[in-house]
Amino acid sequence: MTAARIVSHFRMDTLDVIEETPERLIEVYGIGKKRVEMITRAWQEQREIKEVMLFLQSHNVSTNFAVKIYKTYEDESIQVVQDNPYQLTEDIYGIRFVTADTIASNLGVEKDSPARLMSGIQYILSESADEGHVYLPRMSW
Repeated sequence: MTAARIVSHFRMDTLDVIEETPERLIEVYGIGKKRVEMITRAWQEQREIKEVMLFLQSHNVSTNFAVKIYKTYEDESIQVVQDNPYQLTEDIYGIRFVTADTIASNLGVEKDSPARLMSGIQYILSESADEGHVYLPRMSW
């Protein structure tokens, strides 16, 4: 009902008003200062979610993982992923090394990055432990 009144009042300018001059929402019958604050806060939260989702999806992160990432890091999502995409493997169930490595590659992380090497080693050890191994032989390259 409130949304219909807002759209009826502002028509094609509705989204611009909410985005740029939300204080004008008070012009709509039945909307007071508290409601304007609530709408503004909700709009801001949705915008932040949208920005995170667009960023992640632009780096080929599935919607499912993007939602998990946002739920874990909220507004810090983009920063965490940019700083160390391999952190996802430790904090988010279901994101494993291969997924984090794909994200890192899309972000331009170097193949010899210390974060990548550490995460890769942890992945190999974890996979081996899941298979029942208690140690791995030392590799000599």
